[in-house]
Amino acid sequence: MDYLKPKISNPEKAANILFVLIAFGLILACLLGDSLGEGGDSTTHYLYAKLSWENPSYFFYHWAKPLFTLLSSPFAQFGMKGMMLFNVFCSIAAAYLARCTAKVLQFNYYYITGILVLSMPLILPVTLSGLTEPLSALLVILAVYCYLTNKIFWAIFLASILPFVRSEGLIIVGVFGALLLFEKQWKYLPILAAGHLVFAILGWSYHHDFWWVFNKIPYATMSSVYGNGNWTHFLNQLYFCVQPFTFAMMLISLIYLPIEWVQKGSKMHWPKLFLIYGIVLAFVAAHSAFWALGIFNSMGLNRVLVTIFPLCALMAMQSIHAITSKLQASSAYTQSFMVFFMSGILIFPTLNNPAATKFKEAIYINKQHQFLRDILMPYLQQKHPNKSYFFSETEIGLFTGTDIFKQKQWLYPGAKVPPQNMQIGDVFVFDSLLMAAERNISLTAIRQVTNLKEDTVFAFTNNQNKFTQYHLFVKQ
Repeated sequence: MDYLKPKISNPEKAANILFVLIAFGLILACLLGDSLGEGGDSTTHYLYAKLSWENPSYFFYHWAKPLFTLLSSPFAQFGMKGMMLFNVFCSIAAAYLARCTAKVLQFNYYYITGILVLSMPLILPVTLSGLTEPLSALLVILAVYCYLTNKIFWAIFLASILPFVRSEGLIIVGVFGALLLFEKQWKYLPILAAGHLVFAILGWSYHHDFWWVFNKIPYATMSSVYGNGNWTHFLNQLYFCVQPFTFAMMLISLIYLPIEWVQKGSKMHWPKLFLIYGIVLAFVAAHSAFWALGIFNSMGLNRVLVTIFPLCALMAMQSIHAITSKLQASSAYTQSFMVFFMSGILIFPTLNNPAATKFKEAIYINKQHQFLRDILMPYLQQKHPNKSYFFSETEIGLFTGTDIFKQKQWLYPGAKVPPQNMQIGDVFVFDSLLMAAERNISLTAIRQVTNLKEDTVFAFTNNQNKFTQYHLFVKQ
């Protein structure tokens, strides 16, 4: 059976080299590409971070996520690429910490864990953006690592600040709280409130409300402007987001868990169960409920799952550990299994399939942003110079260098009427994609405003082959 054995004499060294190459590839993609990320939230987070040094109140705007804005703001001063580099470093660090955690758990082949994380198809497009998920993933795995290495104070403190990077950090706070109660670690329970206490004090002078950390949460609503979906949506999306090979190992680990429970009983590693399986299951279940019930302004976006990617990799590693232990780590069958698995996670994302990484879309500017930058903005600046533009896409504010939050030119989600502070000659940019869907503003309603005159209309097909029109209206 020697012919079944791979030619690699030192698999750990090979895995380390591969991890470094993938990480270096992420950095190169960031530096050489010209993407703005997915747009929308990505650009908005970037603008909050970029402008926060001029307007410190932006550090305490709940939607922008205060901790994310604070940590990313130095990078944002170097432009969108600086912001993306911040997320690249977060994703690489999160993947490396997943590897370190797998080593602590004494998993066979622990050294491939970081590769599992970085090979997940959604990592590239979410990392090359201004989104908050990469930092959230880093803090989650860091908190788990700290707990499993008996640095409990720091683990609980890190968990407490998670809601100020992603609102669903409250779910993870709940899992940590349940673990503390289970293990009767009463003295650490107050630390779960540390994050809210710190930011309540820091933001008090801006909001004049000590309870702003609760009162200003934008998702604290039992309805959603985005509608709702089905209960299996996020489970289905998890399959595509982590790719089939990793997803299969996750499922096997869930099947294997009761078997291990029977075998080990009281010797089970309960913190591992609570923090890895508990967070993943609670996270997916909560988002599934939010989307199915149409609450908390859930949009059903699959990118929120990036927060738990390092833990998904650890679930997969639990299966790999179990399988290779049964086959014996040095056997030819084990080596063949590992070659097959590693080939799968590295090759599958590059193939033409629904679970593949969309490299081109992630690295290069999309058609919509290119249209806004190269066609719409030159037209506005040439025909309507020195005027204010009112719009839904934050990229228009990005390209004009305008503080869209201070000038109130951005029509945020939920806006229902055109802004009343338009001056003579100002331009209202109506787009057929977002205005009706998220802003509840119809083209018919705009045309009925007597002091708005239609100037021109642009049309193009975006990357998703959706036909989009931009109607420009000038205030008379």
